[in-house]
Amino acid sequence: MPTQSLPNINGNVCSWADIGVSLSIPDGAQVDLFDLNGIKWSDKVEVGEQYGASGGRLMGTTAGKLSTEASMTITRKGALQFIEALAVAARAADLIRGDQVAISGIRFDILIQHEPMGSTEILEAKLFGCRFLGRSHDLKEGNEADMVEITLNPLYAAEKSAAGDWIVLL
Repeated sequence: MPTQSLPNINGNVCSWADIGVSLSIPDGAQVDLFDLNGIKWSDKVEVGEQYGASGGRLMGTTAGKLSTEASMTITRKGALQFIEALAVAARAADLIRGDQVAISGIRFDILIQHEPMGSTEILEAKLFGCRFLGRSHDLKEGNEADMVEITLNPLYAAEKSAAGDWIVLL
């Protein structure tokens, strides 16, 4: 497992010995990310509101619309490994223009497993149907590793319950 300092998952600092992240890419590739510095995601349901004829009293809400966002910070070496795996799937899907391979149309799942400090329970979360939407490089002088921030677009996120069900918002 990685040995980075101060990794976090949704803002909670954990030991890298306690976190595992792997990608399932459509061509069958399973990519374990070892150069990850952090991963975060959020999801929410935005509901519509129905008001009564009197003009002010809330009568009900719609089922709503789910929105999910995610990003990860990874070393440049890890980002290249990730991008190369997506490029293999993109070539198989014929997402090629001349000498360019378009990777943002490939959907993949991300499985995050971690063990909270002081616990023996393994918690699982999964980002389903992610797309690679962008990357941000921030090169600077110093002793820090060359990191890349990757913007992801998951269809939805889920957390595994103690009963083994994947719990989703909508």
